[in-house]
Amino acid sequence: MQKVTFVNTRGESVVFGNSGVFILQKIDGTGNVPSDIKSTKSPYQDGSTFVDLQLADRQIPIEGFINAKSQQELYERRRELARILNNKLGPGKLIYTNSSRSYAIDAIAEEGPVFGERYVFANLFTVNFIANDPYWRDEIQIVKGLKFEDGGLTFPLRLPTRFASASYRGNFYNSGDVDTPVEIEYKGPATNPVIENETTGEYIKVNYELKETDTLIINTAFGNKRVEVINKDGTRTNVFHWIDLSSTFFQLVPGQNVLKYGSDKDSDQQAATVTIYYNNRYQGG
Repeated sequence: MQKVTFVNTRGESVVFGNSGVFILQKIDGTGNVPSDIKSTKSPYQDGSTFVDLQLADRQIPIEGFINAKSQQELYERRRELARILNNKLGPGKLIYTNSSRSYAIDAIAEEGPVFGERYVFANLFTVNFIANDPYWRDEIQIVKGLKFEDGGLTFPLRLPTRFASASYRGNFYNSGDVDTPVEIEYKGPATNPVIENETTGEYIKVNYELKETDTLIINTAFGNKRVEVINKDGTRTNVFHWIDLSSTFFQLVPGQNVLKYGSDKDSDQQAATVTIYYNNRYQGG
């Protein structure tokens, strides 16, 4: 069983499946995508030296047909499909479901639907979706909080920041194929809040005083990095320039990650709450 659901930026959706109006006949591009291997070669060297690898955009072509009951319905469904797949709206969310599980990706219809031959009230069509970020991700985002643990244990620190003797941490498992970015929601109070990935030794520290009514938002995604505070009245303040210079916009590495939060003011830590949002990412689905 295979099914494709596309949701555009207006919230309109269309389902391509093995029943209903829009029948899915074929889908490609769900596996790995072509890559460009970067390498260097020295004089008289046999072969070359690997430097890096870049994945191409993911192309997901589908073929199907409209299964209408009348000529009028056929043309209405053609119009519906063209409206929902309107590429002027920008990338929407494409969900691919097979017999095992579902994956999601941001994609745009390259040309919208291309209609082919008609058979009575059936009309063939093709759509080529392009995903600039080639990684599939979990359909449902993982949401998990860091919590207060009072166990009296001590852990070695890799940064010059004071933490309370109690622990404010959580375990986060990345079951995907590659590193994945996180969005951090840190609700005050906090003085110079910091989030550390103890697994990698990286951390993000913001030299800013959060009030009880403030929420710090940090996003570590490539091309979408941001650090801002949501104030009590809902307005947002850009605090990117308050980041500690030794900070790193870390991502969760595949496998186990231990994250920890803290504040220069010990009394703030138990009152604050920190929530982590992320999706596992996969090279093929």
